[in-house]
Amino acid sequence: MMPDSGRYLVDAHHHFQDIETYDYPWLKPDRPQALEGDLSAIRRNFLPDEYREIVSGWPVRKSVHVQNGWRADDPVGETRWLSSLIEAHDLPMVIVGYADLAAPTLAETLRGHLAYPQVRGIRQILNWHEDLSLRVAATADVMEMPDWRRGFANLADHGLSFDLQIYWPQMEMALELAQDFPGTQIILDHFGMPIDRSTAALRHWMTAIYQLASAENVSVKLSGFGLGHPHWSRSDTVPLLQSVIRAFGAERVMFGSNLPVDLLFSKAQRIVEAFEAAIRFLSEEDKSKVRHGNAERVYRF
Repeated sequence: MMPDSGRYLVDAHHHFQDIETYDYPWLKPDRPQALEGDLSAIRRNFLPDEYREIVSGWPVRKSVHVQNGWRADDPVGETRWLSSLIEAHDLPMVIVGYADLAAPTLAETLRGHLAYPQVRGIRQILNWHEDLSLRVAATADVMEMPDWRRGFANLADHGLSFDLQIYWPQMEMALELAQDFPGTQIILDHFGMPIDRSTAALRHWMTAIYQLASAENVSVKLSGFGLGHPHWSRSDTVPLLQSVIRAFGAERVMFGSNLPVDLLFSKAQRIVEAFEAAIRFLSEEDKSKVRHGNAERVYRF
């Protein structure tokens, strides 16, 4: 539990879904098993009332909804629906929508998202891995493709940030992207997804994290603790989170629950307890930045 209501949280990464009404291809029963494993426990609606009940004791005052695998041919449809939820439930929430930055229809998609004042950024998942079950992007070099980079250049023109979801071998390309577009705020999701927890792999991941942190326009979310490591524990995860905080500094780190996805791996309370354990070494001022101040600034609440 959080010590008192004055030390509130901004949840910078969560999802809603209404699978009875809308199409989420990644949640289909016939989808091949991927990074998240068996999805049956979250193959259901997850809506504001349940979310509020789960986080009521943390406490969360504001949140960021990140695109949730809604059908790719109607990316603005999810934003339209989320905007209606914000109004109906009086949610203090902003939105990170989906767009294919290489698509010829990108300008139209961005205009559609920006018709809703709660939109703050875009996420296009770029995870690439030799293992097909861990792969999302079509190629390993999306961030180097000219069409995609032209699309990425449009984000700064519209004041939009970019949520970056990758594995550590892609971080060298991500660093080049951040350096080439210093006016675009990039947020690394799920603390860089160290899905291989072997000693050698974690050494490579940590080196890549420190290199990416050298770009001042990159921030990071402490979220997705169970992705690729479903049996995570505080003892094996908190030291990694603390290493990320040291790499980026307290001014560029924020909290994300990754609900409902991380309910596959853990009781919800364990998520915030691990986060609180990770920031225990910080000063009270820096704890406030990580709990809420950084997310409020980056996502412009």
